[in-house]
Amino acid sequence: MKNTQLNPLVCGYHSAVKLIIASSLSLAVLVSGISHGQESEWELLRDREGIQVFTRSVEGSPYKEVRSVSQIEGVSLTSLVALIEDAEACPRWADKCAESYLVEKLSETESLVYTHNDMPFPITDRDVVVWVRWAQNPESLQVTMQSSAMSEGVEKKRGRLRLTQANASWRFTPQLDGSIEISNRAHINPGSNIPGWFTNMLLVDTPFETMKSYLAEVVKPKYQAAHIGFIKETK
Repeated sequence: MKNTQLNPLVCGYHSAVKLIIASSLSLAVLVSGISHGQESEWELLRDREGIQVFTRSVEGSPYKEVRSVSQIEGVSLTSLVALIEDAEACPRWADKCAESYLVEKLSETESLVYTHNDMPFPITDRDVVVWVRWAQNPESLQVTMQSSAMSEGVEKKRGRLRLTQANASWRFTPQLDGSIEISNRAHINPGSNIPGWFTNMLLVDTPFETMKSYLAEVVKPKYQAAHIGFIKETK
């Protein structure tokens, strides 16, 4: 992972980041309470190659939420988590990801991660600093990852629009037949007006290609042999 000592600005942000995280957690709880029971129905937009992509409207937002779902066999929960934890591997499987690295490891299950997304001309590249949190249900063994954009953490870079409203999650749910259902959700404010054709790409093509590449990447030996202390396997 990238050595954060090479970026003194990051070190200077640590106290502020911790305060922002505490505030973000309080806001997330409040928003969750307000939105409960007001969610719209998912609309299936693509069902191909074992991958489904859905979108739905979000109350109070002009931008839709997107969800991709698939299943995989012969892969452990640890492998699925290890690939996402390997931030620098992001360009190999996440569509439009040009660069990603660990900013700070806050705990065994929490971290700050920077990601730069390469957009086609003339759309300005986007980047984001996200707070990542992992959890596992002790009974069902379902693993969840929540990430939310932070306003601080890494110096803003020329030619990149910093996203400040972006929430995403991964969910790995063990099935009775031994397979694991993989679900990825995201709701992002792109930060400025973008062409309709590109919005459609972000809502369908990008999550589809990301899930497809994720399924291909996670079976590699590096992730099959991974060990993560906070993950309990089904077997």
